[in-house]
Amino acid sequence: MTETKLAGPLYAGLFAAQLLAVTCNAFLDIGYGSFGREILFWSVVLGGTLAVGWRQSRKVDGWGGIAQKFVLFFGLLLFVFAFLPLWGMPRAGLYLLAMLQASYNCATAGRRQLHLGLLTSLALVLFAASHYRADWTMLFYILPYLIAAVFTLVASQIGQRSDDLRLTGLARTSSGQGQGAASSAATLSILLLGGVLYLLTPQVSWPYLESRFGQDVPQAPGGELEQAESGGQTGSATTKSQGGTAENSSGGGQGLQWPGMHWPSPQEMRAAAQRPHMPRWQKSAIEELAGFSETLQPAILVVFDWWRWLKQWLREHWLDLMFALLGLILLAVIIAFRHLLRETPWAIWLLSRWDYWYLCRCGRHTAGERGARQYYRAMERLFALGDLPRSRFSNSQEYLAQIRRRHRRHLHTYAEELTQLFEAARYGSDRFGISDLQRMRQLYRDMYRESI
Repeated sequence: MTETKLAGPLYAGLFAAQLLAVTCNAFLDIGYGSFGREILFWSVVLGGTLAVGWRQSRKVDGWGGIAQKFVLFFGLLLFVFAFLPLWGMPRAGLYLLAMLQASYNCATAGRRQLHLGLLTSLALVLFAASHYRADWTMLFYILPYLIAAVFTLVASQIGQRSDDLRLTGLARTSSGQGQGAASSAATLSILLLGGVLYLLTPQVSWPYLESRFGQDVPQAPGGELEQAESGGQTGSATTKSQGGTAENSSGGGQGLQWPGMHWPSPQEMRAAAQRPHMPRWQKSAIEELAGFSETLQPAILVVFDWWRWLKQWLREHWLDLMFALLGLILLAVIIAFRHLLRETPWAIWLLSRWDYWYLCRCGRHTAGERGARQYYRAMERLFALGDLPRSRFSNSQEYLAQIRRRHRRHLHTYAEELTQLFEAARYGSDRFGISDLQRMRQLYRDMYRESI
């Protein structure tokens, strides 16, 4: 593929992904009151450097290299005199990585640099999500990051394909027409599919974000792991898992639970919203989420009851389900083997001999359209032996044109007449009768004898 310049929306998506990545790390220290100032600083740094990169993609000059060196030198100074004294390692090293990426933004003019910028942002998000102070409130920044990153990648691939078609002269429309809708649809499909796969995958500590390695995890009755309350939810009520049950009182402070999961209760959500220096919009959103959770709680409890019933039913009938699953697998293998067998040369050879013996020698064809279809399928297998199989996307006339180009005149004359009779029977000709089937039988017999 030909490398083309990046469109403006790709720079906007990259800026959103990088800013949300550093926001996740700044959110870890929200209790110190510097969250807003950090976001403002990183917005200026990342936005300014990406603006330089956007200018470089349009007009290459020496300003990009100068800006890149300046940002790199400025980042080293911040690492020594600000990041290390304030946070120490490894947070200081992480912010140094962010400054290195900011300097690289000044030279971001192609898709390789774009992908490297997204990869760096992913490393920043993974560090923040694995921190011991990370909890469910960080999802307000991680979910928008996922949307921005996936949308940017999808838009990059669609834009590259559109540019290639335009450069080769195959595109009849402008390069940007319909790309936004296509990118949005693809992003939504990818996120929905990923979310469904994540929910279906067993999660030991879902939905906690912080690392749980080395922490105490009580053993619940029945051998299932129960997750204790997160140590990273500052200001939350301290509750314990109740042996893997999903019990929840109407006014209690215990969240909805099932084995390996504890979702915060409305009271815990409101407690999290009261953390100091929490942004107003996030505090309001958490309050709304708590109210919605209270409204939805009875319905969720009904779902949990059904879930427990389903697990009990699966325990009682697991052997029957295993046999049914094995039967379905065996049926799928048989069907796949049947389709594969029909494509092998020796199977086609046997079928063509059977067609000749059954249709021509014995005359055991059915009446009407079904009989015409039998002779036409037999003709297809006969020509497939000559390395001319019919594509399932080709109609009868297109297949006849291929036969005319590949075979002798008398063979494609037989094929042309047999095709006409087949089309007459298929599309409802009132004149199609026994004599026409006898003619198709004679034509197929002549083709068979000529081909062998």
